[in-house]
Amino acid sequence: MQYLRIPFMALAVINLIAGMWAGLIRIGWDFPIVPLAVHHGAIMVGGFLTTLIALEKVIPLKHNYLLAIPFISALSLMMAIPGYFQPGLLFLVAGSIGLFFILAYYLYLYPRDLSALIMLGGAACLVIGNAMLVQVKFYPSTLPWWMGFIVLTITAERLELTKFLPVSKNAKYILCCFLILFLLGAIIDFHGMGKYISGIALLSIATWMLKHDVISIGLKKEGLTKFSSTALLLANFWLILEGVLLIVLPDAPFSYDILVHIFFIGYTFSMIFAHGPIILPGVLGITIKPFHPILYGWLFLVQGSLLLRLSFDIFENLEGRRISGILSAAGILIYFVTLVVLVIHSRYRSRAVTL
Repeated sequence: MQYLRIPFMALAVINLIAGMWAGLIRIGWDFPIVPLAVHHGAIMVGGFLTTLIALEKVIPLKHNYLLAIPFISALSLMMAIPGYFQPGLLFLVAGSIGLFFILAYYLYLYPRDLSALIMLGGAACLVIGNAMLVQVKFYPSTLPWWMGFIVLTITAERLELTKFLPVSKNAKYILCCFLILFLLGAIIDFHGMGKYISGIALLSIATWMLKHDVISIGLKKEGLTKFSSTALLLANFWLILEGVLLIVLPDAPFSYDILVHIFFIGYTFSMIFAHGPIILPGVLGITIKPFHPILYGWLFLVQGSLLLRLSFDIFENLEGRRISGILSAAGILIYFVTLVVLVIHSRYRSRAVTL
């Protein structure tokens, strides 16, 4: 099964590249394959993130046929091909339903595991968001549900680690209340009054994580642990900013762009950077956890490019936004390339030592 994983990981990366390519077209770069641009969000959430998460959850179950689920999610990229939007959309929905049932099975295996329940809730958000896209074909309507998918999934992953810490049940129940509050804002009207409720919820979730997660412990260590904790700290900073801006940001030409990219680049990709050296080898069935200080460079490149994007959004500087976009894409892509190089190098060294 180890060798079967590589093509599926490659499909996730193809979706990542296609999604970033689409984003660069949207931001003003004159690149070919223009139809990609319309589906930038769906490719990143459905084609890349859903495929990656499904692959991560399917592999421990050790049933090859379940690899069909990340494969179906990856095929949602078809929606960007002229004339294939509807089939691609169906793959998007089918992939999310498949992920939901996989996570429901995890909850069946671990019925008292709160993190499994929260992760299932995240998958439910993904199904709702994708179903709404089928119905209304309007991406902003899916935004809060895709955000819910990411927030609940990441929270579940981080909550799993707190079982080694003295975090009370009451504290965990309070966190669940914050997650429910976010969903309540999505249900009421995320683009209206609901955004204030969801904003307060995101502020609360990030504050809870800063208090109860292992971030402060990891920052005192070295190597990969310190790098991951730094990325986690930055992710929660962006989530706090997202919550604040949902509450106070007035309607302006680039307000939507600011909110979307603080969440998906600032929060989501900071979390991916934090977990990448663990997830990538795990998905490939390798015990190595690659790290090199150069990863800090790519982390801070993405952080800096996002800060540039926000400032250019505020001043409506179109050329500046284009530059910030290419810097973000470069930082993300080079980060993954660096991880692959580090894994290959580590494997080569370990084999050389064995010989």
